[in-house]
Amino acid sequence: MSRQYTTRRERKRLWCAFFLLLALAAFLLWQELSPGASSIPSPNPAAEGLTLRVIDVGQAQSLLLTCGEDAILVDAGEYAAGGKVLAALSRAGVRNLSAAIVTHPHSDHYGGMRTVLEKIPTAAFYTAAVPESQLPTTQSYEKLLSTLSEQSIPAAYLFAGDTLPLGEATVTVLSPARGATWENLNNYSLVLRVTYGNTAFLLMGDAEAEVEESMLTAKTELAADVLVVGHHGSATSSSENFLKAVAPRYAILSVGEDNSYNLPNTGVLTRLKEQGAALYRTDLQGTVTVTSDGENLTITTAK
Repeated sequence: MSRQYTTRRERKRLWCAFFLLLALAAFLLWQELSPGASSIPSPNPAAEGLTLRVIDVGQAQSLLLTCGEDAILVDAGEYAAGGKVLAALSRAGVRNLSAAIVTHPHSDHYGGMRTVLEKIPTAAFYTAAVPESQLPTTQSYEKLLSTLSEQSIPAAYLFAGDTLPLGEATVTVLSPARGATWENLNNYSLVLRVTYGNTAFLLMGDAEAEVEESMLTAKTELAADVLVVGHHGSATSSSENFLKAVAPRYAILSVGEDNSYNLPNTGVLTRLKEQGAALYRTDLQGTVTVTSDGENLTITTAK
């Protein structure tokens, strides 16, 4: 026979227990739904070796570097490419970014970044120090800056000599030097050299021949197995002496299919071939993925 709660004391204890359970459930639900509840993002799956993905974002640039549990996104194409970049991060298993980098403030490099930062927890944001008079005044750039504030992402400038850790790899900034000024905004591009074991990748952004010459004059270490070709293969970049110093085994061009700029420039392609570099192009082969084990490189493409 079931027990009957007949005394006032027993009924009071039962109601107290009920409200305590209700309060606990409400607290747990609030923790689950609260914006600050997931302040510690899930770690990325540990990646073997160093991988560079040159994401196909049309006539623009977006590069993803992964090593160990670290991931760094360098540029994110135009605003319309934001979703495509997010999809590439998802396919790579990236749940959070150690850093997001905008090489310089041209929309084909920063446009999609705010879409990424709104969705992917990011530890830090870096860009080049450009004089205020040369910064864009576009709404899209202002929205990127607002997103950094809204997401509480710390931001800083990078200069030649700075380094960032990437698992067991190292990202070294080669240009621009602190205090350097250029008339052309492209020349403020962050030039990055990524080393892992005995392999090296050189990422040029949109840096042009003047920057190449300045690095040669400074005797900067430029040799690299993989070169992400500067300025989408424009004639303004990839000078002969520079390519001789880099001596890339592989050259990757981020370029849009049937683009109105007629890129890549035929002279640049000729100079790269003369250096013996195997060419890969996002307009022809889609996303290009290069993986290093510290000694050997593996390259795959996906259109």
